[in-house]
Amino acid sequence: MSKFSLRYLCAFILLLSFLSFDNVFADAAFDFTLDTVSGKTVSLKDAKGKGVILFFFTTWCPACRQKFPSLSKDHETFRREGIGLFVIDAGESQAKVSSFLSKVNPPFDVLLDTSTAVAEAYGVMGVPTFILISKSGVVVYEGNDLPGDYKELLNK
Repeated sequence: MSKFSLRYLCAFILLLSFLSFDNVFADAAFDFTLDTVSGKTVSLKDAKGKGVILFFFTTWCPACRQKFPSLSKDHETFRREGIGLFVIDAGESQAKVSSFLSKVNPPFDVLLDTSTAVAEAYGVMGVPTFILISKSGVVVYEGNDLPGDYKELLNK
């Protein structure tokens, strides 16, 4: 390789190091179809083109139960802003989840991931877990709380 070519290669690599690669290595959202506690079938593809919040929980998790009042309160705001909210119970029976829901009475449907296949596909290691999927269908956040800048993340 000539000195001239080597210089251009080094300059190119240096230039690449300054560029932002946000979302270049981000994962595309895994499409899924689950049944709700009430028996409806829901797919992630139903929310195509919308920002989506996935919330994975279990009924036995105290931190998960603490999230329900704020999710219930924000549900209408999410709907008005065109944000999809998918609340997903990971690994429990319909009877157990129904019993829990009769006590908290949320204004949204809860999906049943009884086999935990969806939770596993998203790499959920514990609950509660929030996963944000941008309007372009890319996973942009994973964490135990809904971030304050969730709207900005969902619009990426």
